[in-house]
Amino acid sequence: MGSEIRDAVASYVGFQLSELEAGMSLIAAADQEAVHSARLALRRLRSVMSCYQPLLPDVPRGLRDGIRSLARALGEARDAYVLAQRFTLWLDAYADWLSGAALHQAVAELVASSNTMAATVGRDARNDDLLAAARAALLPLPSTKPQPGPEDATRLLQQQWRKVQERLGAAMSTKVNTEEHHELLHAARKDVKGLRYAAEAVAEALGPRAAAIVQPAMALQRILGEHHDSVAGLAWLAGLTPTINPADVEQLRAMESRRLGEAQAGLHRLLRDAPIPAPVDVLSPHVPLADAPAPAV
Repeated sequence: MGSEIRDAVASYVGFQLSELEAGMSLIAAADQEAVHSARLALRRLRSVMSCYQPLLPDVPRGLRDGIRSLARALGEARDAYVLAQRFTLWLDAYADWLSGAALHQAVAELVASSNTMAATVGRDARNDDLLAAARAALLPLPSTKPQPGPEDATRLLQQQWRKVQERLGAAMSTKVNTEEHHELLHAARKDVKGLRYAAEAVAEALGPRAAAIVQPAMALQRILGEHHDSVAGLAWLAGLTPTINPADVEQLRAMESRRLGEAQAGLHRLLRDAPIPAPVDVLSPHVPLADAPAPAV
């Protein structure tokens, strides 16, 4: 079983690197689906590097920093595009805009900015060297280290789960709709992704019990993503130029605020009714899955 855990992690890492290597030429052409796929691959790669660090070779600090910088650059490009698509839907959902042309132009500028950022990343030859260095540093996994077993994977997942609980606890204890509250929930979203992708990486080796972690993590990730998108949308509205009619801005703000309220209510329901169970509970072979406790946040 130890070799199965190691092989699962190695396969997962190798696949993400292949996704990144194959996507760079498309990103250079500002292919937004390629940007999305690469950003996702980087998140999965970084999640495994963080959660399973004891199982991986030592990665130089400079290489970690380079991967983080690439993720940040692609994230900024993707965020701008997602924001543009979100407001395109808002504009299409309401007919009586007083400054419709100016609003559409503002959204078009978001798309253009996203495309420019993506193309800049994709054309940077240093990223090819970065990914080659990552492959050389991470693969193959060292066979000289003790073979990890299911209990090792469970222990590491449990550590990541605790990060999620602590971050969510801190967020829920702050005043709603404050900058601190939004920042903590955004950080919690990253932590939840880390848990989900780390669990997915070894799910085949751990068996169907891993789904008890992955499925609620996916649901929580989605609702936290909706919360973040609404916060980002409201921030963008606050920075619109005076060429946009104030009534239009207020209409958009009301639409976005309603979505934010729905996300906040959904988050409370999810944490109450379907929290992510502790890995040590659901992954233990001695605990029947149906009887495994699901601790509340």
